[in-house]
Amino acid sequence: MAYHAGALKALHDFGIDPASSDVIVGTSAGSIMASYLAAGWTASDFYDYAHGRHPRAPEREEDEHREARSVFTPLWTSPRQRAARTLGSMFAVVSSRGYWRRATGGRVPGPGLRRAFPAGMYSTTETRIRLEEDLPAQWPRDGVFICVADLYTGERVVFGSPGAPSAPLPAAVLASTAIPGVFPPVKIGDRYFVDGGIVSATSLDLAVEAGCKSIICIAPLGYRNEGGIAEPRLWLPMAMRSLFARTLRREVNAARERGIDVLVIRPWARDLAELGSNSMRHFDRAALVEASRRGVTRLLESEGDHPAVAAASRVGSSRRSASGVESR
Repeated sequence: MAYHAGALKALHDFGIDPASSDVIVGTSAGSIMASYLAAGWTASDFYDYAHGRHPRAPEREEDEHREARSVFTPLWTSPRQRAARTLGSMFAVVSSRGYWRRATGGRVPGPGLRRAFPAGMYSTTETRIRLEEDLPAQWPRDGVFICVADLYTGERVVFGSPGAPSAPLPAAVLASTAIPGVFPPVKIGDRYFVDGGIVSATSLDLAVEAGCKSIICIAPLGYRNEGGIAEPRLWLPMAMRSLFARTLRREVNAARERGIDVLVIRPWARDLAELGSNSMRHFDRAALVEASRRGVTRLLESEGDHPAVAAASRVGSSRRSASGVESR
């Protein structure tokens, strides 16, 4: 989220407003950014929040630490409960990847088994309350797609898209951030959903299918290789991003083969030393925002003539044709 905040600020300073895009796709942390953009937050809001200047930001450092700890409130109170949740969480990881469906056809385990081995190690109660306070229950606009995965089939479900099941916006975002094995799945209707990043961290194809002619894709878990041999301190964060980078490359190539202009905003390889390999830490988020803003500004200055940048910056059009794709 810190990378997103810096990237959005750089885009804003470059004269680009992702909130005006025809389509905004959000997955996992990107679903939070996408939903808040659609609900009226600006790039400056995210930037100020990271620096503690926003009205909704924690006022004191201890409040910031308390907010971060609330994201990882354990759901167990005994070793036995922890063991049961560990087994249930392991099942959630396997099932959300589609293995359970292939073995059983996606049959939902009985309520007794679900109670005995609940999935998820940490509570999402505080997150749910915050989302319900900040976001409207109804979708604020068309063209906002929030990606989740069905827990028992591994299939992607895109809330907000035509033909998708209905869901309150806060519930859809909570489901999109429910990392399998870490947080409990979210029940919407009669189905259970988890983080859509298990299928695709960007779901770039959704913007393609929606008819977008140009796409700006923010991909914090990718990296832009600048050539040469990487320093040893970069090897671990690069290795952790390698699978995602290959998937992203396939999605971008598929879009470009259809004649769509795609600009991928992702960290420079040298920035990985500062970004590191722990994407869930919070203690230096202001520094990460600044690193992201500088890196994306550098990218935009070097890619100023990119067709996607030109489309997003065009003055006088009632709707810009660039599609902001908020990734995991």
